[in-house]
Amino acid sequence: MDVLFDYLEKKGTLLFDGSMGTQLMLRGLNQGEIPDIWNIKKPEVVQAIFKNYFTAGSDLVQTATFRANPIALKTQNLENLVKKINESSASLLKDIRPEGKLIVGDIGPSGLFFPPVGNADFNELVSSFKQQAKVLAPFIDAFHLETFSDIQEMKTAIEGVKKITNKPIIASMTYKRTPKGFFTIMGNSLSQNIIELLELKVSVIGANCTLGSADFIELFKDMRTDSETVPLSVKPNAGQPSLQNGKLIYKQSPEEFSKDINSILNLNNGPLIIGGCCGTKPDHIKLLRQLINQKMSG
Repeated sequence: MDVLFDYLEKKGTLLFDGSMGTQLMLRGLNQGEIPDIWNIKKPEVVQAIFKNYFTAGSDLVQTATFRANPIALKTQNLENLVKKINESSASLLKDIRPEGKLIVGDIGPSGLFFPPVGNADFNELVSSFKQQAKVLAPFIDAFHLETFSDIQEMKTAIEGVKKITNKPIIASMTYKRTPKGFFTIMGNSLSQNIIELLELKVSVIGANCTLGSADFIELFKDMRTDSETVPLSVKPNAGQPSLQNGKLIYKQSPEEFSKDINSILNLNNGPLIIGGCCGTKPDHIKLLRQLINQKMSG
């Protein structure tokens, strides 16, 4: 049974978490350090962040494993820690999960590109994502494949997961806004991605990162138009970042973010998962919880 769809059917709108990376940077993550290593380096910090998002009202919280696939970890000579990192993060999350909440396994891109841009091999990527999925699957309720900019790589991640389990998949691409509409940096259009993801029968079609919440209003409108009543997931950034002392800083307040999310909720007419990406904090999620509760009670 698709437990995620069951929750969506009961509640209509589910609240995801906010950024993990932003929270780790506030706690001392060094520039260039892979955040995933904190699952074993500072597990108590990662677990506290998980707990903060549940406390803020998240229905779903995801593992801190965005770059914990073998290919991505290899860039830091950490590929021998695939099992340890993924298992640690999933265990930390499972240990503090409140009753009635869902655990999501987070999988991000490999960092490689297909020809002619790079020399990525389809089967190699499938194998890499399959290895990560195999470790996460016993602990989680669903997968979030997020921040993919190439629909071909997304297909390898979906195939890798499906070789291990039939657990629900949220397939989330990342887009930029152009005069001709929303496209990934690899040139994949929103409408074409949705067509292909529908054919792949993922549980939820999503978009996250790159754009702030204001741009996500128009993006969501196009997503809902192209996908009718299919479950959708959106996780915008907290506005656009500015560079301060060599660090990217997101300044959008929880109130401004919540205002834009309210516009998205007013446009919605189907199952929806909503949360935040870069720059969003538990305070952002807390306001979204209040907003969703108001909509449900009204």
